[in-house]
Amino acid sequence: MDVCVENVFITPAIDCLNVIQATAEEKNRGASFDPQRGSQDKKASHYKDTGQEAAAQSANPACPPETPQKETAAEKNPWSAWAWLGMGKNSSPKIPNTIPNIVHVDVDAFFASVEQVLNPKLRGKPVLVGRGCVASASYEAKFHGVRTAMSFREALRICPKAIVVSGQYEHYADFAERVRRILETYTPAVETAALDDFYLDFAGTERLYPNYEATLRRLQAEIFGRTGLNVSVGAARTKVVASIASRLERPRGFRMIAPGEEENFLTPLPVEKLHGIGPVHAGALAERGIATIGQLRQVPKPALQAAFGEAIGQQNWERARGLDGREVLLPSTPKSISRETTIEGGTIDTEFLGGLIEYLSERIGSTLREYGKQARTIGLRIRYVDHFSAHQTVRLSKPSNDERELLATAKDLFSKLFTRRVAVRLAGVSVTNLETDKRQHELFDANANRRWYLNRGLDSVRGRYGWNAVFYGNGLELREHYATKPNGLVLSTPCLSR
Repeated sequence: MDVCVENVFITPAIDCLNVIQATAEEKNRGASFDPQRGSQDKKASHYKDTGQEAAAQSANPACPPETPQKETAAEKNPWSAWAWLGMGKNSSPKIPNTIPNIVHVDVDAFFASVEQVLNPKLRGKPVLVGRGCVASASYEAKFHGVRTAMSFREALRICPKAIVVSGQYEHYADFAERVRRILETYTPAVETAALDDFYLDFAGTERLYPNYEATLRRLQAEIFGRTGLNVSVGAARTKVVASIASRLERPRGFRMIAPGEEENFLTPLPVEKLHGIGPVHAGALAERGIATIGQLRQVPKPALQAAFGEAIGQQNWERARGLDGREVLLPSTPKSISRETTIEGGTIDTEFLGGLIEYLSERIGSTLREYGKQARTIGLRIRYVDHFSAHQTVRLSKPSNDERELLATAKDLFSKLFTRRVAVRLAGVSVTNLETDKRQHELFDANANRRWYLNRGLDSVRGRYGWNAVFYGNGLELREHYATKPNGLVLSTPCLSR
């Protein structure tokens, strides 16, 4: 999360900058000295001057003299099986991580772009999404000067031909999920920083992707081909540099910052591009002649900490140099999965309730397979319109992620819990006691094998073409009661019924 601290005492703190900088210049007039390497360079020069470098190495037990080693089979014959399997002693030297492995992917004008995908008539036209103020604007509107958080009155004055859309927010999370799943096909290290922001870590994939730049461009093109959304891509060694790089040339921007070029890349950029510098701070710095990140880099750390506070000052000092210790965070594996929804007005139609439970069981089974998990316990919960609730869990005979097996148990629970002649207002299915999917194909169970292949075939089709590409019979009946979206039905509680 970007942090911006506004401090009215920034001017007195920056006034002390001249004194600090003058002192630093006096120290720098002499021979330059690197505090991190000074002692090592001094020691090395002493050994070089006195001719005792070899003696020092032999006296150091941590650096024994090199001894000739026996040549392995892989070294004698690089085409041998040992060399191909990587079992030779020196058959596969380790490749250093020289690529900008942190990648930031940002969906361009996310809400407005989704609206243009859902309604092709809006493509190429200025689109504004929001209620009262602009939550998102297409780049056709941004080119006229429209900005996020601007009032509609001002936005329409600047761009009178803009089309205002209230927003179909139930679809945005589905498109974000589709983008995330595409990213995970390139690397499992994907962090969702926001609904339309993602960080990826490609460290250790040099052999998998020899042409790194072509891989990132293919990723960019695949997202557009499968979702219709343009994304901007920035690659660097740190999160802060990658995020700045991805936002410089939108829409459909692409920028790679080679390792060691972070400071050169950041130097000419305005200070507003740096996270933690707000409009007030940028104005105060500009009054003191500090308009670029390169000029901000000349400010000593104590002055920045006095101006912004100790934590934010330290952060700005580091990020002005392209330093960022944050790593790409992997999503945590859930310990339980639940899908539930409310029924407006309630119903006593057992066929409709059975179809709804079947749909929720399908979603749970798909989610379990996505995480590579199986469930040992399943539960069903129903709530009547008079607020009476009934809930029961049962342990499965064997762990499973097959929705047909989950559904059979859920229907048994429903027949036990639905004992009142009162309309049901809520229905939900949940699974707990998850464990890793280690089930092997049963050699003599043809039905189990068929279900295994069928489920994964369904997951593949739905992952590519959306959930609505395949429906079971009862799911088709639900479509008469609920609207559809690219990734399923629009239920009353879409956040809980994915």
